[in-house]
Amino acid sequence: MTKPDQQPSGRLAAIFAKINLSELPAMAGNVQELISLSHSRRSAAYDLSKVILKDYSLTNKVLQVVNSAYYSIGRPISSISKAVTILGFDAVRDLATAIALFEDFLKSGVEKEEISKILTRSFLSGLQARQLVVAKNMNVLPEEAFICALLHHLGKIITCIYMPDLYMEIERQVAEGVAEEKAARAQLDDLTYSELGREVAKFWNMSEKIIGSMVMQAEKPKNKFDDQGYLQNLASFTNEFTDKVCLGGDMLSLFEKFGTLFSTDLDESIERLDRSVEASEDVSDSIRYGLSKLNIRSNIKQVSKYGSKAVAKGRPLSGDDRPGPDKGTKCGTELEPLPSSEKSVNDFIRELTETLMGNDIKLDEFYVNLMESLYRGVGFDRVVMGILSIQASKISVVGRYGLGDIDAHGVQSFDHPMSNREQAIPRCLTACKDMAIPANSKGAFPKNFHYLVKDRTVFLFPICIDKKPIALIYLDRKQGRPKLDQEQLKTIRLFRDFAVMAIQKIRSKS
Repeated sequence: MTKPDQQPSGRLAAIFAKINLSELPAMAGNVQELISLSHSRRSAAYDLSKVILKDYSLTNKVLQVVNSAYYSIGRPISSISKAVTILGFDAVRDLATAIALFEDFLKSGVEKEEISKILTRSFLSGLQARQLVVAKNMNVLPEEAFICALLHHLGKIITCIYMPDLYMEIERQVAEGVAEEKAARAQLDDLTYSELGREVAKFWNMSEKIIGSMVMQAEKPKNKFDDQGYLQNLASFTNEFTDKVCLGGDMLSLFEKFGTLFSTDLDESIERLDRSVEASEDVSDSIRYGLSKLNIRSNIKQVSKYGSKAVAKGRPLSGDDRPGPDKGTKCGTELEPLPSSEKSVNDFIRELTETLMGNDIKLDEFYVNLMESLYRGVGFDRVVMGILSIQASKISVVGRYGLGDIDAHGVQSFDHPMSNREQAIPRCLTACKDMAIPANSKGAFPKNFHYLVKDRTVFLFPICIDKKPIALIYLDRKQGRPKLDQEQLKTIRLFRDFAVMAIQKIRSKS
């Protein structure tokens, strides 16, 4: 949090003056309040609940996480006050801080995909640090380990959000072989990411432990009571490990440096990361989006398969150790299994049919279930239902519901104009005919849709009543997925007919 009379350091002020920001970014109010809360105050639990409950979305996300398999409480937690009582003040405060801060960061930046990936890796690192402290019975508070690992890369996050051009230039230079520290200093007025993060953290009045944990070269703890030393090493280890799993890198030197200190090995670390991914899937659409963009499950499997052998043989594990085009799929491009469910397609059909036959049909709820039936029952990477919007200035198809590797922001940005009748969606709706568009078909979609359809086979199923289009079901599969067979096409058309029947039933009641 920023004190009213606090002034930024000269170096930090120069950085933000360089990009014409009139003032340094400040934390959102709820984040400031959460960080400022101290467990030493008698009213702390009440105050914490009050701050979280101000934000309905934050309340829901905190409750989702504390009820997830990660915490394994064994009984449902239905209120924030109960979560504080069962999990403890620090656990709930730091979890709420992480979620609120990340959501605030995502709203502030323009490079949504890159920001989501960095924040997701940071969140996974925080969860692993917390697990490691508990598992090894370290003389460190688990919640401090979580927050220090979470904010270890604050400088990189700040650069990506507020200085995206500088961030992309640094990334370009690193990809060409320039050391990250050298590339960052050249763009950030001789500051590294680590130094920038510490400057911002000081300006935001964060604790000395958080600031100290942002160092890139952590020294070994002086003794078992050196909690700052352990926090620095935990933050470095979990962040480096997560980055190497997602991006490739030398695992051997990583475990030579940290393995003995934390009495851990690659297999244990993979298991912790896997549990952290499971917990993260319950946090928010933004984290789920980041997980999908990192191809995290695929990368964990590959490191698990090839990494243990490489480290056991005493050689580094890098991107070259993972299967190439002739032996499998290269890291980051392997296709994860399509979504599945314990329920069969017939189960989904039966449930939707029962809903349609009932007297009290709620259209929003019905369409959410319909999206899940297509996503999990048939199997797609992404499903979106768009509604035809007719306004004085334009006619377009706007996203209303969605599932898969698309978050709420992505559904809202699904806005396709109907003006160009040569493009796929206008042709599909005008003719009321189903269409399949091969991956990367030129001219099929407008430029603002390229991020959505790149390397995807797209399937369009119009929803028409009396031959008049009113909505559209958009489905896609990544390039390389199996083609739809005739039985699957029949099932999709049946689900589309259910969508029509639901609208007709609502209309008949009106």
